[in-house]
Amino acid sequence: MAAFQHLDGMMALMSELYEINERILTGDIISAKAAIKSPRMKKLLDHYHEALSEDGAVEIYLDTYEAAGSWVGLTYSYTYHECEISGSVTPRRHG
Repeated sequence: MAAFQHLDGMMALMSELYEINERILTGDIISAKAAIKSPRMKKLLDHYHEALSEDGAVEIYLDTYEAAGSWVGLTYSYTYHECEISGSVTPRRHG
C-alpha cells in the first residue's frame, strides 16, 4: 500500500503556513493572532480553497487558529474521491 500524500494544493498551503511561523519565530510577524487576522491570511485561505477544488476536492473546510506557543495552526477537511481527509496541523520547525 502506498503512503498517503495530501493534494499538492494542501502541501503548498502547509508550506506557506510554515513560512509564516518562521516569520513569527524571527520576529518579522509580531504574533499568530496578528497573522491570522490579517487580510493576507483570508486571501491565502481563499486561494488554496480554490486550488484544492481545482485538484478535485469537495466539501473543503480550511481555518486557522492560534496554536499553543503562539504559532499559526490549521484545521482542515476535504473529500477527495469519496475519501474524507481531516486534521489539524501546526507547520513549524521543531526544536
